[in-house]
Amino acid sequence: MKLSIITVNYRSWGHLEAALRALQADFPADWEIVVVDNESDSDALAEFSARFSWVTFVANPSNSGFAFACNLGAAKARGECLLFMNPDVIASQASLQQLIQVKENHDDIAILAPKQISRSGQRQKVFDDFPSLLNQSKTVKSLLRMILPSAFPNPRAEYDALVYCDWVTGSVLLIDRSDFDAIGGWSEDYWMYVEDADLCRKAHDSGMRVAYTPEVEVIHTHGGSSRLNIHVKSMTKLEVIISKHVYTQRHTRGAERWLTHLLIMLLRLPMLLLAVILDVFTLWRIPVLRVRSKMLAGLVQYYFGVLRSGSWLSPRALANQTPQV
Repeated sequence: MKLSIITVNYRSWGHLEAALRALQADFPADWEIVVVDNESDSDALAEFSARFSWVTFVANPSNSGFAFACNLGAAKARGECLLFMNPDVIASQASLQQLIQVKENHDDIAILAPKQISRSGQRQKVFDDFPSLLNQSKTVKSLLRMILPSAFPNPRAEYDALVYCDWVTGSVLLIDRSDFDAIGGWSEDYWMYVEDADLCRKAHDSGMRVAYTPEVEVIHTHGGSSRLNIHVKSMTKLEVIISKHVYTQRHTRGAERWLTHLLIMLLRLPMLLLAVILDVFTLWRIPVLRVRSKMLAGLVQYYFGVLRSGSWLSPRALANQTPQV
């Protein structure tokens, strides 16, 4: 098997159908698609399994997050190459063939991502610098890109050649099975978000290189499974903040670690508190303020949990690591 395409689905059946339809015609015999369905809906899963019999569907009874489900899919995959691709991504066979070819043409690349655009043609951010004390603030990050563009390439700029970078997004990410196994796969310390930066960090630490190629283009409809309603949106945005803490705890040391934790808090808590005040004054009628109010409540609860347990992991990630009785 040459290629295994691994997709994590969470109630994104419409997006998933479009992604599968785009690849269905004359699907290569040496490719496979493995779809891991989080918090699996047995009726929808049975329907899709019947309609797309050439796809391997894996039912995961809980919403175990992205990294856990990716590892679950990788365990079922047989390909020499693994392509992790979100269900809200539309890619042609030709574009994926080209992505594989670019990687084969560059022996030094372990992880490769293609250009991503929205349905309207807007270019999306695909790569970035590793999270650090310096770049937690978007303003500081912008200044660094202006002052040292070679050291801090702008991920939203237009490129016409391969870009070697710190990390690439996990929405479409190609890696050889051997390299994936060598770095230990996805870290399940993350429930959602920043796990792609962590994967690339492990690759860098192992002497591997990560790159973005503008030669290959796919369509990505952001938030296909993470913007379903106020509850889901606030939960996923909260996990972004938590995952920044998890990354900080895993990849920094000493004073830098604690200063980064503190900076993450200071950059977010005051703005969330302001949103809560506005939410009350507007009688809880504005969805974006409702989202931020829920985020603050969840974040305060998380910080109290950190004080009690000493662990920065998300409660959802911890649940994955707790043996089921």
